[in-house]
Amino acid sequence: MKTNLDLEFVTSAALYDQCLDHQEKEIAFVGASNAGKSSAINALSNNKKLAKVSKTPGKTKLFNFFKYKQGYIVDFPGYGFSRVSKEQKKEWSREIPKYFQYRDNLIGVLIFTDIRHPMKESDLEMVSMLVDLKLPFMVVLTKSDKVSASEKKIAEDRNKKIFSDVMSLSIKDQGSITDLRKEISVLLSN
Repeated sequence: MKTNLDLEFVTSAALYDQCLDHQEKEIAFVGASNAGKSSAINALSNNKKLAKVSKTPGKTKLFNFFKYKQGYIVDFPGYGFSRVSKEQKKEWSREIPKYFQYRDNLIGVLIFTDIRHPMKESDLEMVSMLVDLKLPFMVVLTKSDKVSASEKKIAEDRNKKIFSDVMSLSIKDQGSITDLRKEISVLLSN
């Protein structure tokens, strides 16, 4: 039985100071430009048009706030491959850390990374910042439908040796989508 997250797009912000002001809990979705954050939001809500996705990585260029009954999911601009100006990248390098340093209602971070590749340097930098700030996070290994069952297990085991919370996700697999929905519901309801 599918239980969609009833997500609703609320607003976007280009700068930290423009972020939605509210008192509810938030979960941040972060990862490289092609990691599948926006596709995950669409799969979680069963609405392919909720978050903008594209074949060209880097469609998300703002902090995007999605309301759930128990809080918010914040979809971040992807880091890495995104085709944006050097000035935009500089702005993100200033604005994104502010969110993690000053956002009091942030209760967790999901780091989306492609299961087919080792974590990128930018992912590891994000992990380091989250550890330094003592913020809980989970690694979500995306695109798990693109590897064999044995490759999936190897990637999960490799990451579980390093990180305490790891799960695989395929937007084509209802079981993994349901598992992620449960994780988000639990985080936001505590």
